[in-house]
Amino acid sequence: MTQHLTHTIESIGSTINTMVNGSTVGKFLLGACSAVVSYFAPIWYLLLICFATTAIDMVYGFKVARKLKKKIESSKNWNGTIRKIKDEGIILALLHGLEWAVFDESGVFLLTGGAAVIITLTEIWSIIENLNTLDPKGPWRLLGKFLRKKGEDYTGIDLDFEDGNTDDSSVAEKPLEDSH
Repeated sequence: MTQHLTHTIESIGSTINTMVNGSTVGKFLLGACSAVVSYFAPIWYLLLICFATTAIDMVYGFKVARKLKKKIESSKNWNGTIRKIKDEGIILALLHGLEWAVFDESGVFLLTGGAAVIITLTEIWSIIENLNTLDPKGPWRLLGKFLRKKGEDYTGIDLDFEDGNTDDSSVAEKPLEDSH
């Protein structure tokens, strides 16, 4: 048994030396890449979903800008989308690290999964707004109204974006009702 394990380890070492041509820097980079891959492997699908919805939102944003005859600066939009994807990745990576530290290796993705859901739903909300701009009579109009109503109920924030201004300055807080 011990001899077999020793032979396996020697084979792995020989393979790594062959891959990196015996370079110490190459061994370090290979190890670092392996660590990064193994860190993100459990949450790759969460990252993929967040990144995909962000990219789809960018595409619909271009379509809305074209319909409204607004100037499209693709490098500015592309850089903004890349920044959002980077920020989403950082948030999910940090939360995954916190889960790993708190829950050990039990596979619990409560924080990472929750953040991924919030990020993805925010992007889907933006996609629905874009679809509503492209076709105001489409079926997403009802979905948007339903989500707005539920969002207002849960957050206590007025989510009326009828004026087309969806930045934070258009959000007015509703007074919280007493639950006596």
